[in-house]
Amino acid sequence: MTAEGPPERRNVLGRIPVRVWVALVILIGVVVFVAQNLQSTEIHFLMVSVAAPLWATLTGAVVAGLLLGLLLMPSIRRRRRR
Repeated sequence: MTAEGPPERRNVLGRIPVRVWVALVILIGVVVFVAQNLQSTEIHFLMVSVAAPLWATLTGAVVAGLLLGLLLMPSIRRRRRR
């Protein structure tokens, strides 16, 4: 018997990878940021101008960033294997 105790009594939270914790902290930060920016704003894209809630604009930007990251991830992994 070791001083640490039996191996089956390990902390469940210790099994979660660090990258998951970092992603969770970033997600919480994004949710707080969006929740604090609820006013309406005017958005200009190319020659189109639209009034929209700022939270919707920020959420759209985050979703676009996530999609871009997911689309680029396979090409980055392929380069690492070579």
